[in-house]
Formats: sequence, C-alpha cells, structure tokens
Amino acid sequence: MDRVTKVLAEYTNAIDFSKVPAETRHEVKRRVIDSVAVAFAAYTAEPVAIARRVASRFSLSEGARIMGTRYRVAPDWATFVNGLMIRYHDYNDTYLSKEPLHPSDLIAAALSAGEYADARGTDLITAIAIGYEASVTFCDGGTLRRRGWDHVNFLGIGSTLAAAKLMGLDVVKTQHALALYAVPHAAMRQTRVGELSMWKGAAAANASRNAVFAALLARDGFTGPYKPFEGEMGFIRQLLQGDLDLSVLRSLEEHRPPRRVLDTYIKPYPVEYHAQTAVEAALKLREKVRLEEIEKIRIDTYEAAYTIIGPKDPEKWNPHTKETADHSIMWVTAAAFVWGPIKIQHYKDVRNPAVLSLMKKMEVNLDPELDKLYPQAFPTVITITTRSGAKYTERVDYARGHPRNPMTDRELEDKFEELTRDALPEETRKKTLQMLWNLENYDASDVLDTLAL
Repeated sequence: MDRVTKVLAEYTNAIDFSKVPAETRHEVKRRVIDSVAVAFAAYTAEPVAIARRVASRFSLSEGARIMGTRYRVAPDWATFVNGLMIRYHDYNDTYLSKEPLHPSDLIAAALSAGEYADARGTDLITAIAIGYEASVTFCDGGTLRRRGWDHVNFLGIGSTLAAAKLMGLDVVKTQHALALYAVPHAAMRQTRVGELSMWKGAAAANASRNAVFAALLARDGFTGPYKPFEGEMGFIRQLLQGDLDLSVLRSLEEHRPPRRVLDTYIKPYPVEYHAQTAVEAALKLREKVRLEEIEKIRIDTYEAAYTIIGPKDPEKWNPHTKETADHSIMWVTAAAFVWGPIKIQHYKDVRNPAVLSLMKKMEVNLDPELDKLYPQAFPTVITITTRSGAKYTERVDYARGHPRNPMTDRELEDKFEELTRDALPEETRKKTLQMLWNLENYDASDVLDTLAL
C-alpha cells in the first residue's frame, strides 16, 4: 500500500478510548445528540420514506437497524438510510477549509457498524473521533469541489476508518478497506449544481454506505487495489490532480490524540453553512427595518459562499425544491426577513410570494477583502437601503455554534427537543438524552433500542 493508506490505518489501530481527550469525548456526544435530532426531524421526509421502504424489503435476522425501526437490514443499507436522515435537512454540523464537509454524516456509519459489531459506547466514541480526525484533516489538505468532485469523497475516508475500528480490523485489513472505498467510489460535484434533487441529501449517506461495504469485505479478507491514494491512477491524482498537502497528515502519523471534532460547527439554522451568517445578519436588520420599507438588499460575501450558494446558478434565484432553497443565499436571506429564524417547516413554502418578491430586490457581491478572512471566519455583510434612502448595515463573522461563538449544551438540548418532539414521545426524548450524555456506559444497540418506534 502507499504512505497515506498506511498512516490512516496505523492511526486507527493506535487510538483507543484512553487516548481520546475528555473534551473530545464530550464534543462527540454533542455531535451524536445533534445527529439524532436532525435525523428524526427528517423521519417522515419523502426521500427518507422511500429509502426506508426499499431497505425494509431486505430485512435480516442479523444486521443493523435504521433509526426509529425494530427490524434489521444489512449494515450498509442501515448506514444509507440513517445517513440520509441525518443529512436531509442540511442541519447537521459543518467544517469549512480548502474543502467543505459535514463530518457528522459519518455517525451513520458508526451507528450501523457499531450495532452490527456489538460495540460498546466507548468504542463508538473512539471510532467517531477517529473518523472526524481523518475527514476534517483531509479538508485542510486539498480541494475537491474546484475540480468537479464532491466533498463526500473525503467523508468516506473517515467513515471507512470508523467502521474498520468498530469491526476490529487490523492494520492490513484497514488498508484494504480504505482501498476498497477510495478507488471504486468517486462522487461528482454535479449533485450540487443547478436545481437540486433528492440526491443532494443522499450523497454523503452513499459515501458512508460504500465505506461500510468496503469494511465488511475487508474484514473477511477481500483485498483492494494497491496504492489507492498515491498510485498513478489513484485518489490524489484523479480527484485532486496531484494537489494534496500531505503535511496535514503529520498529526495522524504521530498518533496525536483526536481533537478535530472540536474545530467543527453545530448549525443553529437548517441552511447551507455559508448562509448561517447571512441569516443572523438579516435577523439583526429585521429588528431595525420593516419589510415594506425595503428598497434594496446588498449581500457582500466571500468566494466559497458566492460560488456554492450565490447568484451564478439561475435556479438559486427561482428555487422550486427544498434542496435548492436551502442552498440559495438569496432565498435564505429573504426568508429570514419574512419569517425570522429559519425553521424546517418554512421549506414547505419554498414558492412563498413574499420571499420570491424580496429576492428581486437583491444583489450579491464577492468582496475580496471578506474572502481574505475565509476559512478562519465566514463574514457576511448585508446592507439595506430603504425607500426613504436610509441605509442599515450588519456584519456577522461567526454564527452561533462556531467554536468562536459556541452553542451551549442547553441550547443543543433545546434544538434536540424542538426537532424530535413530533417523532419521539417525551419519555423517549428524556431517556435518549440521558443515554447519549453518558454514552460510554451503554452499547450501540442500547441507543437504537431506545429510538425504536
């Protein structure tokens, strides 16, 4: 195998629960709570219902459960449906660097592989921390999106390591699992271009599903392509055009304790992360200016936001799907002015006339000075010009939930309560929170037992 594969596999083998710092353990628990919350908010969503229905046709006596169900399916299928639930509302955590990522997408792989392997809560915490360490680190090393590939290609690396750890793969088999993930599966960025479909919420789930599938094969001795990352036709050359800063892997090579989960951001609003600061700036302006007074709205932002959720795609100016709306800085900003804090239920009214009308008063600009601050900050500046000619400006660099503006445990519990209230009985919600805050004392199957409806 190559150096990258060896470093990742040896790191996964070297880290056990005793090497996971207390603050990392706590942050992993917060991410699991957040993921369960956003998953059950999506329990009845159409794509989730379709995927769950398909998976249920292949129930097994052994396997893993889909959250909210009692039957078992193949672990890779459980990963796919659980991952779709976690990702659907675009409400789970984020990391932004050379490449963006939603690292908690890998929790679906950890839950499914963990239940299948009868893993303890300590193993689950360890595996998730390892998965975060790898996936987030790769985002610092190179960019996929600018070369037409999707960020979930990095996610699957972390998902593979989490699954390999939970299934007890040794260093050699973990290397083969990585090869079986990295070479056969490459997700294209077309998923997030133009009018967005159901697949936008499924791409990460599919990457994690492929990762679990690869770990299952490797566990029984199936071998993968050699030099999957550094080979002449491998991951780095094909997806990154050879441009990956391998120095970012030094912390893994030195087996440093996993801490990268601490660098990720919990979302306060169900919108693409680059729009979080736009929502907060709009909410501040909403307190100063009445909707009917607005003559013009100017949004100044940085390159990643401008490119990913900005004005270049005509569909983002006229969204017809939930998936397109939550990836449009124009729609999200207008919705915040019209309704206040963005809620999941607002996406049932994507074609709201007041929102669409307000979008026609907008211009979005790429500000080179703001771009210099990214990814250390995520600055959005919104300026309103009123009919009387008055101007009001607000700037937000860090949304609530960012490490520099952290969400408290109480705020996270409030998010959990809001998102699970319609899906889980009160006693189940209380028991779930108690269990997840003390995850090291339970097994992965205990969590899925509690969540079975």
